[in-house]
Amino acid sequence: MSSIPQNHFDENDLIDCVQRFFSKHHVGKLLARCNGMKEKGVSPVSLLRYKLSNIFVGRSMYMQQRTGSFKEDFSKNTFYRFLNSVKTNWLRFTSLLAADIVNNDLKDLTDDNRKNVFIIDDSLFNRTSCKKTELASKVFDHTDMHFKKGFRMLTLSWSDGNTLIPVNSCLLASAKDTNIIGPVKDFDNRTIAGKRRKLAQTKAPEAMMTLLDTAISAGLKADYVL
Repeated sequence: MSSIPQNHFDENDLIDCVQRFFSKHHVGKLLARCNGMKEKGVSPVSLLRYKLSNIFVGRSMYMQQRTGSFKEDFSKNTFYRFLNSVKTNWLRFTSLLAADIVNNDLKDLTDDNRKNVFIIDDSLFNRTSCKKTELASKVFDHTDMHFKKGFRMLTLSWSDGNTLIPVNSCLLASAKDTNIIGPVKDFDNRTIAGKRRKLAQTKAPEAMMTLLDTAISAGLKADYVL
């Protein structure tokens, strides 16, 4: 009895695909516009490319280091400093990238009379163990009408009726200090880190307007908001 082989994607082909995507949409320039610039050493765009390649290939830095297959020219500390940077405006970065994809790849594929829309989705981001997670809260789940630990995830997407493009998102903690479970860190509210934490504790309608304003300022347009 012969077995049916599974389909396996070539890891190098996937990495090359990520590289072509970065080149086509000028991800490095977009990242620099959002304060994602290096002070010295490894360029941020190479770290981001490594992160996205890992997602599509299905690997992790941890397992690569455990198995001795980690061959990159940067350290674990460099990688996590990049991900945890309080200077990079990821909200604006994802909005700019979505705008570039929509305006350069999708706009010419549909008729000008088609009604484009923004779509707002509010979902529960459940975290069963989150005492050490910053701003983790007791949030109300409207599905089963109970409080749960974690966040509410507010996501903004753009659609032309056929294609759905994620634009930006934010995690919402509780606006009440009594419902905060995790630690609360102090940041200057003029900084990006301070603004994101302030946004996390605003009401959903206000946070929605911030996401929409960011998308519109990035160059996205739509006729309706759903």
